[in-house]
Amino acid sequence: MDKIKKISKYVVNALNMINMLILVLSPIWGWELDAVSKTIIGIAGVISTYLVTGKLFDLEETTIENEENKTVEKEEKKYDNSL
Repeated sequence: MDKIKKISKYVVNALNMINMLILVLSPIWGWELDAVSKTIIGIAGVISTYLVTGKLFDLEETTIENEENKTVEKEEKKYDNSL
């Protein structure tokens, strides 16, 4: 998973650089590439969202935390039953 995230970061950076070149050079050379630029922005946005949500919701850590909480709850129930 870390390899995918690392590659995704490079892809987003490359797409942004290509888009900047398109935006700067298209008026100079008279290209009509607005649709291409919008498509690149959309693709980079989707990949960036994937990267951000992966950082916000790390499923591996959440699973470990849930298992630890279940263990603590079971121990508390054992203690409560003994009273």
